[in-house]
Amino acid sequence: MRAQPQYPGGNFDWVAPLYDALSFFVFGRSLQRAQTLLLGELQPGASILIVGGGTGFLLEPILTQCQPSQVLYLETSARMLAQASGRMFQKPILGSVEFRLGDETALRPDERFDVIITPFVLDLFTEQTLAQRMLPRLRQALNPDGHWLVTDFVRTDKWTHQALLWLMITFFRLTAGIETRQLANWPRLLRKAGLIRLESRSAVGGMVVSEIWRLATVS
Repeated sequence: MRAQPQYPGGNFDWVAPLYDALSFFVFGRSLQRAQTLLLGELQPGASILIVGGGTGFLLEPILTQCQPSQVLYLETSARMLAQASGRMFQKPILGSVEFRLGDETALRPDERFDVIITPFVLDLFTEQTLAQRMLPRLRQALNPDGHWLVTDFVRTDKWTHQALLWLMITFFRLTAGIETRQLANWPRLLRKAGLIRLESRSAVGGMVVSEIWRLATVS
């Protein structure tokens, strides 16, 4: 039997059947709504890369609102990927999606996208992994005039937010084996990677933001 690859962001196979229920128990629909806040700002007909889309909630709003020319769904959990692809079998009229098991290293060197979407993904990694591995590879896959849509948790001064983030990170360290012990300052790392923020909207009392970034070299 082939060994399951080890990813810095962990293995969510065990959590996959419970993930949506756990998210709803803690946040209701807030995290799902946050992921759709800026979809209307994306240009129709774009090629889209979704990294770590989980169980696939985001597929329907992307396909219906953005009407992309191409969607690549990249996910490290085989069970998450199966759930996401199952949604497409239920509603095949929505469009075509390529499902691929793996992380950013599974991208081909020549693959480029108009839009990259990372929904609640950057919070799984240490700043070292983001800076040295993940962000440079995804930046390479972004077309020069493309956009990067990030929806994720951010650091705040509220102790309730800090306690909840600690609980979530601890839970996923135990159940999925994620590497990080604290939330990375991913906005700072995106700026260091040569991107600038175009738009930002907050959700969940400021604990979550949805933002559009682009390469700073684009005039």
